[in-house]
Amino acid sequence: MKYYYADPNDEVCVVYYDEERKAYYPVFKEKYGTEPIFTIDLKEVPGEKEIQSLDKYMDPYGTGRKNIYMAGPLFNEGDRYSNQMNSDALRKKGYATFLPQEVVIDKDSSRLVKAACFYMDFKAIDLCDIVVANCNGIDIDSGTAAEIGMCYALNKKIFAYKSDVRNYYNEEFKLNNFVGGLVDNKVYTDIGEIIEEIGKL
Repeated sequence: MKYYYADPNDEVCVVYYDEERKAYYPVFKEKYGTEPIFTIDLKEVPGEKEIQSLDKYMDPYGTGRKNIYMAGPLFNEGDRYSNQMNSDALRKKGYATFLPQEVVIDKDSSRLVKAACFYMDFKAIDLCDIVVANCNGIDIDSGTAAEIGMCYALNKKIFAYKSDVRNYYNEEFKLNNFVGGLVDNKVYTDIGEIIEEIGKL
């Protein structure tokens, strides 16, 4: 799909052409709404990373039995490996997973890529049936905690994953008390346990 900058003063205002409706529509409906944009000043988005991130926003899951949002930190090799391992295990069982690290922001990322990552997370959370939250670490990652809170407010089923054997808060829950409450004070230590529970839903 091709994307176009629709406003020379706003590098995040990007549109695509809908063949069926014969009009240009904003990509980020969360910011620009769902009405068509009428403009003659269009410039095609050229960057590979930009197009990749916009494609992912448009279709965050693909196909599968249930949409599963993979929440978790992604700031080092260990985090990303753990997230990928869990996502792969779920995909092998036929589930569609959204793994945020598959579109990575780096120091050279444009404002458009950063916006796409922000809005695609919102969209993927809204579309998900289940959340698997990687809670490893000395304390839960701030972004993961925000995702858990948002999913709880949207009444999504949340499974907290923590394979880290170190304990920081208490013997029973192993999470911050508030976050623990949002996940029904249940923490799974193995992705196989989560897959088994999802199969019961």
